[in-house]
Amino acid sequence: MRRRSGNFNARSENYSVRLVPREEQSERLDIPAHSEDLGYTPDDAGHASPPCMSRSSTLDSGNTLVSSSVPDKVLHWSKFPKPCNLKRPSISQKHVTGIGMARAAANAMQEGRGLGFNGAGKWTGSKWCLVFSVISVFVYGTVALVLAVLTWFRAWDHADVILVVDFDIIVLLTLSAVLLLFTSLFGLTGTLLNSRPILAIYTLLLWPSLISMLAVGYISFKRYDFRLDKKLNLYWSEYFTPLGRLMIQNSLRCCGYYNPLHSATLSSKCYPRTRLPGCKGKLFRFEKDNLGRIWAATFSVVPLHLLVMIVALLCSNHVSRTFGKGLMPRAYRLNQIDLHQDAEKIENELRKAGVNKVRRPEWTRASSSATLKEDRMPLLK
Repeated sequence: MRRRSGNFNARSENYSVRLVPREEQSERLDIPAHSEDLGYTPDDAGHASPPCMSRSSTLDSGNTLVSSSVPDKVLHWSKFPKPCNLKRPSISQKHVTGIGMARAAANAMQEGRGLGFNGAGKWTGSKWCLVFSVISVFVYGTVALVLAVLTWFRAWDHADVILVVDFDIIVLLTLSAVLLLFTSLFGLTGTLLNSRPILAIYTLLLWPSLISMLAVGYISFKRYDFRLDKKLNLYWSEYFTPLGRLMIQNSLRCCGYYNPLHSATLSSKCYPRTRLPGCKGKLFRFEKDNLGRIWAATFSVVPLHLLVMIVALLCSNHVSRTFGKGLMPRAYRLNQIDLHQDAEKIENELRKAGVNKVRRPEWTRASSSATLKEDRMPLLK
């Protein structure tokens, strides 16, 4: 006998099941106590034909187990759950194949369907908090990196002074900005993919990011507040190279430290009889303003970063509604004993209702097709 394409039948000792394609709508089957409610129709031989059973839970990638003898464990559990992030195609897209399917998939990914944006309203509150916190880390990390890059490329006035006097601060600022951007990319990836391991790495990376920010703020504040004039005098006399002094003199339009005769680097604009003033006053005022902006901006971002760390610690494990690792507890796993017990309950209900035996579904012939040769063969007897 030949079976209908897409339908499969399986039989155990005490119960029967039927496998149907997944195109049908899923519906939970409740078992009544009487044969009339069960839908069994007695025939002339005293047998009862089973009703049309509906789909319950998916057991594999292509078929669905449908049976009135399946316990509640099966009705609420799927062994291989289908991913819920991808949007289910509409009826008009079911028969699209080839290049059309590739284009539809590409358009879906471009529109963000594959990352769950079509169901953004179903995101948990913890996920929304993570998204906003990660975006904030990305914003102030990007701002810090832009300022550092502009300084390295000398894109604004007096950038040469910072590269000479505050070289250590600009290096720490660059490293801190790169670390913040790297951390934000981890957080954004873990949040959109609902990946708790990636979010754990993101939470861990927030700590070295905080340390780098505190290093920038502490060094700039210490240099700003503790005898800045004495430090600049020492730097000019002991640490600055002739090229560094020349860069400061050209940027601030000055010559020497106190006057053109004190540790000056000679150039076309700086010579002993020049009218340019010494660099002490201009350099002190510039460093006072610049260092004050750096430590004030850094320490103003630190409370926001601490809030981001608290959000990451509290919400990383609740990015989705899945409890734990999503594994079914052992007490709720389906086994043969559960199936046999449920089959016995169904048989007892049928005996009480006066149904002696359930007739097995008859074999049916597959739909004929002019394109397939085997469909034109006679049925096997």
